[in-house]
Amino acid sequence: MQMITRRLVAGLALLGMGISGSAFAAAADCGLWGGNLLQWPAANPVWEMCWVQPSQSVAADGSGLELRDVHYKGILVAKRLHAPILFAEYRNSGTCYRDWKDSDARFVASVPVRNQLGVPSPYIATTVCDVSQDATAAYGSCPFTGAPGTNFVLADCIGAPGGVAIEDMGDHVVLTTQYSAAWYQYTGRYAFWANGDIQPEFGFGNRDGTNNSLTHWHHNYWRFDFDIDGSGNNEILSNGVSQSTEFSGLRSLTGGPGGGPTYWDVMSTKGDFGYRIVSGSGDYNPPNQSGRNFHSVDVIGSRFINNEYADRSDNNLGDCTMTATNIANSQSIADTDVVFWYRASVRDANGNNWPPGCSGASCEPQNSMVCKQVGPTITQVGDWPIFRNGFE
Repeated sequence: MQMITRRLVAGLALLGMGISGSAFAAAADCGLWGGNLLQWPAANPVWEMCWVQPSQSVAADGSGLELRDVHYKGILVAKRLHAPILFAEYRNSGTCYRDWKDSDARFVASVPVRNQLGVPSPYIATTVCDVSQDATAAYGSCPFTGAPGTNFVLADCIGAPGGVAIEDMGDHVVLTTQYSAAWYQYTGRYAFWANGDIQPEFGFGNRDGTNNSLTHWHHNYWRFDFDIDGSGNNEILSNGVSQSTEFSGLRSLTGGPGGGPTYWDVMSTKGDFGYRIVSGSGDYNPPNQSGRNFHSVDVIGSRFINNEYADRSDNNLGDCTMTATNIANSQSIADTDVVFWYRASVRDANGNNWPPGCSGASCEPQNSMVCKQVGPTITQVGDWPIFRNGFE
């Protein structure tokens, strides 16, 4: 009832002012926010945004592929989508890293930066993660010498300092990049669908096999600065329940007793429309699976603070603990500018020691070099208005 009432009041207000919905159409402003303009489709675009490659991204040591001022059909969706926090954590070892995300790495694509929407690509953008399908083998950096099923040459590789591949898939557009932290090569992808859905993807790859013998985890923390129809008047709901103060917590695969929420909504309180975040099928590595107490949360809901891109202002390599309380510290997030953090991790298991206490056939086969790609699905919920002329 509350949702219907708020929509009705908003609609009556617009009619009373004699303003049509199309008067509120907006577009990405890369001159103001920085980055390179993407409009998809090329004719009468439904998505407009500014993209930034890892070396130009914000945060102490970057945030991978970064998207700014994202609009869908003339409606502001987000001011920033990126992943400022990333860890490599090892079991039974003194080793751990807070990895950096601003070192562009070569990968396969049509041209260094492709924005020829509507023009077929000779092949899909291919990163180290995409070719890593062997449990123990590493295929180096682009052009991935010896990788099965590939015949790439150096000319196929995006050259230094890297770039972003943009591919028109017909009913959606995909942005791909790769960034490195020494021997690790990370894939950053976003897919934007014509129906308004968004799919971020994190992928891990290893170019030379370093630490292949150690069971370890890569924890990727996305920071979704949704600004649904504007930076103010937003709220976060967990399983449909509005959260009034900053929070951190766990997710649940089933939603059963004792489990956390299975979905979260970021909504406009002015119009009761927004986005629902639902975990991907591979996102459920439990927090603290290593037993080292470095990662104890899956999600964080916080109030927007300018330049708050991590749980600390620096990014020392050995700072292995994600300190959620530095972000979520009881500020109000009711009807304001909010940020939603989401963790997805991949486990790269050595066949001799996982799970703990295993032996022989009871151990998980080694998969430490096999690519794992994870990420949530973000779908529209509520009654979205159509502000831009030409859309029904």
